[in-house]
Amino acid sequence: MRRWRDVRNALGDRLAIVAAICVIAGLLAFATGLGAEERARTFATLIANWLFFAGLVAGGGAFRAFFRLVSAQWARPLSNLGSVLLGFAPIALAILVVIVVGSGAWLNAAPSAWMSGAGLGARELVLTAGLFGGGFFLRPGVDRDRRPQVGFAIAYLIAFAIVLSLWAFDLVLGADAMFESTLIGGFVFMSAFTAGTGLVVLLALRHGLLAERARRDAAGLIFALAIFWAYLFWSQYLTIWYGNLPDEVTFALRRTGGWGGIVLAVIGAVFAIPFVTLLHPAGRRSARALGIVLVVQLLGLWLCCQLLIVPSLTPVDAPVLSIRDALVAVGMLGAFALSVARGLENLMPEKKTHD
Repeated sequence: MRRWRDVRNALGDRLAIVAAICVIAGLLAFATGLGAEERARTFATLIANWLFFAGLVAGGGAFRAFFRLVSAQWARPLSNLGSVLLGFAPIALAILVVIVVGSGAWLNAAPSAWMSGAGLGARELVLTAGLFGGGFFLRPGVDRDRRPQVGFAIAYLIAFAIVLSLWAFDLVLGADAMFESTLIGGFVFMSAFTAGTGLVVLLALRHGLLAERARRDAAGLIFALAIFWAYLFWSQYLTIWYGNLPDEVTFALRRTGGWGGIVLAVIGAVFAIPFVTLLHPAGRRSARALGIVLVVQLLGLWLCCQLLIVPSLTPVDAPVLSIRDALVAVGMLGAFALSVARGLENLMPEKKTHD
């Protein structure tokens, strides 16, 4: 009850109740989609949403670790916000258990000891728990007397790249029976870092932690990450196009038709809109423009996670996004808001006490 009271104080009564209703709706939507005909699609939706929200948690920790290594004064007031996202880590691990237990419904990789349900579960649960656990050493309060060692920040960033690459290999490639890619790991962990950075900056804007000069620097980072994300996206597409191999082309063809509009929306939201808006100095100075860009980019990165997984586990003529997909997504969003709100509220009194 005390925890619920703290969440209500952080979010407000109305928003807290809405978030709780969203969680219940998401649970019911998932439970009603476990029939034989819909089971694969339901797990695909769960995995795609998990990849986005768990990526936010890991990406927030990576943001904090990264700016332990880079002397950027504007990021110091923001770095604690990255660790607040770890409030969702226990829920993310619980959902990962569900995904692993239900691997028979979605795992389409060639059978082997490495890609068996037991191997997948042991690998993902242990490494993901280790990554999230390492992130707790970067939480606010741990470093009030001394900063975490540079070596630990480096170790976290290396672990972040390795673990999220394994998420990509196991969840994205594991859901597709044919597709193989050595680039997918880098694409997934950089997408997660971009999303984590975007959410941290958005929270900083919301709570007034960015002066105009710092806002320009933050916008410059978002601009650079959008360009690098587009480079990775194009690199993956280009290898599929010029290689013209059946196992790669099939992956791309499944994402045409109805999904073709989603592909364009992802490119526009994650790259084109941030690029055009933040290219001009006026766009980088405007808090409102930056906030809109961040919301749009986060939505695009969420759609990108859907794009990576859902088409692999659904028939070609299936609806692109269903009501169940939306309910599972808002359910996880509600759980994320409820789990992060308390830590965010506790951190705000310290917003003037920079690291």
